Amino acid sequence: MTTVDEERRSGGLLVRLLGSGLSPLVDGKLCAVRYRPAASATPVTFPVQYARSGDQVVVVAGHAERKRWWRHFRAGAEADVLLDGRWRPAAGRLLDGPARTIAAEDYRRAFPHVPVTPETPVVAFTAAPRSPLRGRRLAWWWFFVVTLAEFLGFAVPATAGALTANASAAVTVPVLLLGGALEGAALGSGQAWVLRRALPALNPRRWIAATAAAAAFAYLLGLAPSTWASSMTTWPPVLLWPVVTVLGVALLLSIGVAQWLVLRRHVAGSARWIAVTAGAWLLGLAVFLGCTMPLWQPGQAVVTTILIGALGGLLMAATTAALTAVAVRRLPERRPGIPAP
Repeated sequence: MTTVDEERRSGGLLVRLLGSGLSPLVDGKLCAVRYRPAASATPVTFPVQYARSGDQVVVVAGHAERKRWWRHFRAGAEADVLLDGRWRPAAGRLLDGPARTIAAEDYRRAFPHVPVTPETPVVAFTAAPRSPLRGRRLAWWWFFVVTLAEFLGFAVPATAGALTANASAAVTVPVLLLGGALEGAALGSGQAWVLRRALPALNPRRWIAATAAAAAFAYLLGLAPSTWASSMTTWPPVLLWPVVTVLGVALLLSIGVAQWLVLRRHVAGSARWIAVTAGAWLLGLAVFLGCTMPLWQPGQAVVTTILIGALGGLLMAATTAALTAVAVRRLPERRPGIPAP
């Protein structure tokens, strides 16, 4: 049987990870539970796998005969649960009857390979409502989730561009526009997932749709000079450079303006988001080109071209996510007097 001291010492590294800025890496699967045994002044803290069942956090005690913690909640007891990087007060109780059946089934769906027998103890924790993300926690969540979302989204047009490199403009332009829209949808989905935890009234569909449309428009602007290069070469420089400059500025502003149209419903002074996003994408694109252009060489294998693009995309995604996270961290409160959408 596991002693209280052994339980207290177990999983210390994971608990520290769950309480750090890296918690998004493991959140959704792991949490930590902290309770105070009746005979001890020192709390017991340990990490556990959890599943959601309604508004409850469900934990099963595998190899229950070797553990003691679940016995503490036979008649119900107070505890703390570490979720989303923060400790939240909770009420825990050992389930039985229909409540146990429902919670155990939800746990099986989340972890189908974990055995849950009729004898396995199932403990449910009802945590206090989650407070909105703010400050450093919001910035860390934004950085990790948005970096991953943009990287995965950028893989679509990057791969499509590599596969259609030798095709005509009639093929490459529609393919890249569609890829750009999918990249924007992926980016917008990651951003909306985080923002909903800071601004619960935000409409994620509007945010995702605006980002996807703006990304496709940005790709159209970016493709314009190369698509119509043959006709533009006859233009005088006094006309050519202003047009290219306007296209570049519009490209950088496109996503920020589209997202601002949604964000302004919720945040005072949201127009600054346009400048922040434009600056982030300017530096992100510079990082991407600085990484990929020296590595891309004529005659390379398609796989090599895609891998180089993926590396550049990851660096670009991390750069833009880091810079926009600085602005998101200072996200102001909801503007008074504006109804929720």
